[in-house]
Amino acid sequence: MFKLIPFSLFLYAILFSALSAREININTLALKAAQEDKHLLVWLHKTDCGYCESMREFTLEDDRIAASLKKSFLLIQINVSEKDDVIYGEFKGTGKEFAKNVGYNFYPSSLFFDADAKMIFAAAGYIEENDFAVMLNYIESGAYRKTRYDIYRQKRGQ
Repeated sequence: MFKLIPFSLFLYAILFSALSAREININTLALKAAQEDKHLLVWLHKTDCGYCESMREFTLEDDRIAASLKKSFLLIQINVSEKDDVIYGEFKGTGKEFAKNVGYNFYPSSLFFDADAKMIFAAAGYIEENDFAVMLNYIESGAYRKTRYDIYRQKRGQ
């Protein structure tokens, strides 16, 4: 009977791991965001990343940022330390493989997508509140369609 307990725990761990993994379909989420008149923001982060935790606490949870995100963005967080399945175009793999595939395997990273699941803008690294607000406005206003981000920031005095 005692031999069954470790085996049972092993089976439980496998089952829990399989049930806790999510499937994140960027293609479907981008379309859903567009139907809600929003843009898709995929925020890549990882466990035990100090910059990721700081950006979540100080930037993403800032009242002004949170309001903008709620109004104009569908925010999907992908923890690359987990075993979620990510689908993007023809790609299917883990969050970590997705990050590498799109060229943003530095954490945290903020990836913005249009209705066709085309990445329209991305930024790697910690972004403080004021800079992130400008970035969100750049996407929300549609300025990304006609102006480079560096020029947009310059015009806004950033």
